[in-house]
Amino acid sequence: MSIDHNNQEFFEIFPWNENFSTGIDSIDDQHKQLVRILNRLAANLANLSAPIILNEIFDELAEYADYHFKSEELIWVDNFKNDEWVTQHSLTHGSFIDKVIEIKNNKDNKSLDDVIYDIITFLSNWLAYHILDTDKRMALAVIALKSGNTLEEAKAISAEGMSGSMETVIRTVLTMYSGISARTLDLMREKSRRKQAEAALHISEERWKFILDAEKENVWDLNLENKTKSLTENDSSIIDIVQNKIQGNDKSAQIHPDDIDLFKKDFLLHLQGKTKFFTNKHRELKSNGSWSWVLSRGKVVSRNESGQPLRMVGTHSDITERELASIIFNHSSQAMMVTDENNNIISINKAFTKITGYKEDEILGKPPSILSSGIHDKQFYKMMWEEINRCGSWSSEVYNKRKNGQMFCEFLSINTVKNQEDGIDYFVALFSDITQQKKADETIQRQASFDSLTNLPNKVTFQNRLEEQILWSKRSKLPFAVLFVDLDHFKDVNDSLGHESGDQLLIQASNRLKDCVRESDIVARFGGDEFTILLPDIKDTEIIERVAKNIILRLIEPFDVGINRVYVSASIGITLYPNDADTSLGLLRNADQAMYKAKQTGRSRFNYFTPAMQERAQERQRLVTDLHNAIELKQFELYYQPIFDMKTKKLIKAEALIRWNHPIKGLVSPDEFIPLSEKSGLINKIGDWVFKEATTQTKKWQNKYQMDLQISINKSPIQFKSESKVKHWLEFIKEIGLSSESIIIEITENVLMDNENDILDRLLKFREAGFMLALDDFGTGYSSLSYLRKFPIDYMKIDRSFVSNLSNDAQDMVLCEAMIGLAQKLGIKVIAEGIETPLQSKLISDMDCDYGQGYLFSKPIPASEFDALLKDQCKPT
Repeated sequence: MSIDHNNQEFFEIFPWNENFSTGIDSIDDQHKQLVRILNRLAANLANLSAPIILNEIFDELAEYADYHFKSEELIWVDNFKNDEWVTQHSLTHGSFIDKVIEIKNNKDNKSLDDVIYDIITFLSNWLAYHILDTDKRMALAVIALKSGNTLEEAKAISAEGMSGSMETVIRTVLTMYSGISARTLDLMREKSRRKQAEAALHISEERWKFILDAEKENVWDLNLENKTKSLTENDSSIIDIVQNKIQGNDKSAQIHPDDIDLFKKDFLLHLQGKTKFFTNKHRELKSNGSWSWVLSRGKVVSRNESGQPLRMVGTHSDITERELASIIFNHSSQAMMVTDENNNIISINKAFTKITGYKEDEILGKPPSILSSGIHDKQFYKMMWEEINRCGSWSSEVYNKRKNGQMFCEFLSINTVKNQEDGIDYFVALFSDITQQKKADETIQRQASFDSLTNLPNKVTFQNRLEEQILWSKRSKLPFAVLFVDLDHFKDVNDSLGHESGDQLLIQASNRLKDCVRESDIVARFGGDEFTILLPDIKDTEIIERVAKNIILRLIEPFDVGINRVYVSASIGITLYPNDADTSLGLLRNADQAMYKAKQTGRSRFNYFTPAMQERAQERQRLVTDLHNAIELKQFELYYQPIFDMKTKKLIKAEALIRWNHPIKGLVSPDEFIPLSEKSGLINKIGDWVFKEATTQTKKWQNKYQMDLQISINKSPIQFKSESKVKHWLEFIKEIGLSSESIIIEITENVLMDNENDILDRLLKFREAGFMLALDDFGTGYSSLSYLRKFPIDYMKIDRSFVSNLSNDAQDMVLCEAMIGLAQKLGIKVIAEGIETPLQSKLISDMDCDYGQGYLFSKPIPASEFDALLKDQCKPT
């Protein structure tokens, strides 16, 4: 037994003697190395070394044993060829490896010390037998072979050499090694445990004195003399940092770069005895890459005669939550206020002062009621406190008053903080000023339900009210009527006097319509120059005719539009529930057909729906038949309306618009044949033609003018339901070499009103494929803010009905500003449609609108004319 350089007691569990010599030098040298490693493993186990050291030595032993087996087997194979001795010996090696693996795999049921103990015990016995019997027997045969004997003679010589007194020697040695080595190892381990326990007891006396003052903090103990450490948890970062500083090893990556210098300064000052305690707050890098705030405190508890520090103990606490709470409180954009159990304000943050105008010295110690606006009554606050007391929290919109007396709307949340005895310590209030947001939401919400020009309910609102009326009439058994009103000759006024005059006419007409109905009746602008009227609870059809006649008489009266006096009339279609139809769609369709019948029979009259009106439906069917052949007969043509950058005034995009050159009817309006194509299922085929034609032409222009031209392609709600389009379209543009980012898919709000989850999935597929998405005619339908937030929209197109009425003091100015501001905050680009005058262009540009489109720049034009525009702007290569 001896003492090694690490102050460990060393002994040989497997002493080497000459009886183990085989007579083959290379094998003997390898046996000696195996024995040395085995003895080192046993010594470290006896001295209770750390698991990492035991594992390292064991891995070394396993690697060397593998090397030895392979070297030994080469000798046996070379001398015994294919003899069964070689096979048996190889199996012996294999069984050894299997046994060691079996023992080590038992680590789940035993400690690592016990597993290593079992391995050493097994190895001692196996190695002694392996060397004395198996290897020595084969070595004697090898020596005999090299002396000129045959294999059989060599085996006989080996057997003779291993018999008699040699058998006695083997048994004696094996018995001695088996007993002595195990007992010695047990005694050494027990001695080491006792020494460690004595040392640990001595060290812990001073450590735990410090722990008593550390409460629940994590404790570290650093021996500055031998650079060892101990701590109460696995987080050794503080110890490592401190140790690196002592050793002059500048590995401070765990501490935030901005905190390292102060940490060094505080630590060294204490080591030098210039401070009573070491205290430092710093940010520390976690294993997951995030930073946490740590408060580290410590004290040198032992110095030598010259004053050099020997031991230092300390604590470190993760104060991340506390620091983050402080940062959030002081830098949050939300106002925060803390009151005591008596509801007196004890703390506010900067955002509170910014929103309310009150500073700390003006508000601390006062109740929150100092902010009361007087708008909410006592019952409101009574219900608020009842919920706070019952649930511990409350939130709602509240109107309060700033220091300067100005009212503001806030979204307020109040939470209760309780102590261990379930008593109230604090109330914490958080609020945001949502005054401007409320105004914008109200503006957008009104636009979602009302027509911006006439302030009448819009199409969606009317349809909703119609559905409600159907449900009511089913219960009341009272019929109602739907009137579809279309202004005759309105287009002539619009074309001759301009859209502004047309808009004035629509406003005056809507006011006259409201004058012709009862308060319970509903007048709505359905779109363009079309109005719908709901007459509920009709007990006598005389009421319907009286209203219709009154409308006709009022609308034939002259309209003063600016300096002009104009004349229009009205064609009215009337349908009855439940006689004509019992669904909203059926009623609107019938009223529409009846209105067209009134136009066909001379205008300025009303007409009830009759079955004869199906003739018009038959005409539309003939048009559908012609639509089937339009693509093959090349009757379709694409027009392109330019879209300009409002800042640079450069043409960078275009909207592709389909036109149908019918051989008999001439130019058929898309408003007529697109709805028919949707109903007949032809929209997908037509849409594919539009897509391929537009993208092919775009690629040609890109190549010709070397510009990143984007093309907008309208996709109808029916077409959007086809799931295969993304894949097919991607394959096509890949074939022609066009990037998907060059394509903007335009959809209307009607698309988004279907199953939201399905629509979102399909929109995401377009986005993942690289296509851009635009929301067309924003503001004319159900313009829900949730659509802009939920769906992946890139562009929002403001409908021309807003742009055409723009002036410096127009209400549409406010609406446009609200929509543009909202879109930009959501990261959505805005395209203004219907720009027709320089004033409109300037106002839109002043609002920071991104893009503009309209007759001021260009009407929709054929490809050849669009090419000429590009040629003027770009030089072809």
